[in-house]
Amino acid sequence: MRTANPITTAIRSWVLRSPGRLAIGIAIIVAVLYLARLMVTAVTGAENSGSDVRAHDADTSSTSVTSTPAAAEEVTETAVATMSASAIGRSPATAAMYYAHAFVDTTTSPTQWAVALSRVTRPERVNDALAAARPTAPVSILGPTRTLPGAGTTGTTVEIDTSAGTMTVAVTDTDDGWQVDSPLPTLDLDDVAAATPTTGRTTAPTTTTATTTPSPGTAPSPQRIPESPSSSEPAPPAQQATSPARIPVPVPGPIPIPELDTPLPGSIA
Repeated sequence: MRTANPITTAIRSWVLRSPGRLAIGIAIIVAVLYLARLMVTAVTGAENSGSDVRAHDADTSSTSVTSTPAAAEEVTETAVATMSASAIGRSPATAAMYYAHAFVDTTTSPTQWAVALSRVTRPERVNDALAAARPTAPVSILGPTRTLPGAGTTGTTVEIDTSAGTMTVAVTDTDDGWQVDSPLPTLDLDDVAAATPTTGRTTAPTTTTATTTPSPGTAPSPQRIPESPSSSEPAPPAQQATSPARIPVPVPGPIPIPELDTPLPGSIA
């Protein structure tokens, strides 16, 4: 024999005896369920709000991370000079800056120069015409790249400021990465020559000989030539003292009588 549950039997008998009690019981059940729902929502809502906040923070951080590279896409010459060959064509800025860095390099040989440019463009584009436009004077790159806005998805334009002017590089996205389009950009050789400081050549000072021109009114006085002393003039005392006196040599034979114009005084014996 089945035994009746005393709890359900008492509730059933209490509810079924009056319709009002049935309505009150239903209202109590609905209120209990509503309160239980509020409690569950209050507990789980706080946890969900914390997770939502963390998710929102994660979304904002990811957004900032993804937006930061967009603002840091511009590169400098130093960053490209130490970059590996596989990373050169990863962005328009790196390809353009590497091209400019290799183009203004005057220390490499012609073969090395052409090989370096061929890394960001097709080798057949590096021809004799481009080699003729290679700068012979040193050119320095003044700042980072400047990517122009409004470019397409497969091509863009990058500007690089140099000491010889602004180089405009057009690059295209290919299967091998970003490459420089043809015609390949060059720099004006006149601007390169103008940007190169000229060193002055020091010349030896020239000495000019001053010539004196006599005025028309005065005739130049002739220079006096010192005359040699005559043999008839007596020697100066100093010369007489130093030179010995000449001794006359006697001439043998009779003494000559000089012829006189007047007679000798006295009688002739």
